[in-house]
Amino acid sequence: MEEIQNPPTETQDMIDRKAAWIERMFDRLFTAVQQNPFATMLLLSVAMNFWQYSVLNEMNQLRIRDITSLNEKINLAVEKGVQQELPKQLAPYKEQQDSNNKKLDTSLNHLNGTVESVRKYFNENKR
Repeated sequence: MEEIQNPPTETQDMIDRKAAWIERMFDRLFTAVQQNPFATMLLLSVAMNFWQYSVLNEMNQLRIRDITSLNEKINLAVEKGVQQELPKQLAPYKEQQDSNNKKLDTSLNHLNGTVESVRKYFNENKR
């Protein structure tokens, strides 16, 4: 019996091409190591350094982005907390200010009453 083969799909074709490319690169690397091991290792180490630098750079950018977003969240939380706690903390001062205003109003009333009584006294004694 003959096997019925399905035509390769695009993804399978892409996987096969990538696998063939990787296989060719390993063959070339093996040949290069056999011909000149020192030069091959030097080139591989330089390539590895560039790759590590790019990975480290990308990680640092992600870390900075993460820290920035975390700082923004902290700032929002602190702002909310201040908006909620500030009226509670200012309440005693507001009460004291209201009390002082009431005392000032009553003392002004007393002063006005005293001024009026002094005027009456002088108006009565003039005659």
